[in-house]
Amino acid sequence: MQTIAPGITFALPLDDPDTTLAALERELELSDEEVDLGGGRVRMPRRTGWYGDPGAIYTYTGVTNEPKPWTPALAALRARLDALLGTRLNSCLVGWYADGESNVDWHADDEPELRDRIVSVSLGATRTFQLRDGREGTPIDVPLVHGSVLVMSVESQRRWQHAIPREPAAGPRMNLTFRTIAR
Repeated sequence: MQTIAPGITFALPLDDPDTTLAALERELELSDEEVDLGGGRVRMPRRTGWYGDPGAIYTYTGVTNEPKPWTPALAALRARLDALLGTRLNSCLVGWYADGESNVDWHADDEPELRDRIVSVSLGATRTFQLRDGREGTPIDVPLVHGSVLVMSVESQRRWQHAIPREPAAGPRMNLTFRTIAR
């Protein structure tokens, strides 16, 4: 593993990201989502799906997500990550970025129900993952290539914020953030 910042590392890349992406594209059900950003409900700039074990309910930005059952490809990927990292992940937030205009603004995944680490798998077009120390830090740019695995500790979410900025030339990308939710 390669350390990027305290509590944030790159794990080994996936063996066959093309096959994994193709299977996930066939199996997953994603939808448009609206969130509450304080000034009313806003449509997210990506499509999402929440998958996991029964009871792995996750709430963020005013949206409560009941998990859909694991699909075969998602369950197989989770098993590979659990074995690689020695963890027991029980849920996954899937994000589909249709193009480089799809983005995620600065935030931290610091909800109280999160336990253990967040394991982020990127499939498809390379996108820049930005990290900054708190709300003021100078961003660190990390290219997330097809098949990359980024691991963030729960503690890192208290210190670091992250974002996926717009990159107009980028193609489609799927991001899977596996988590352990307290039940």
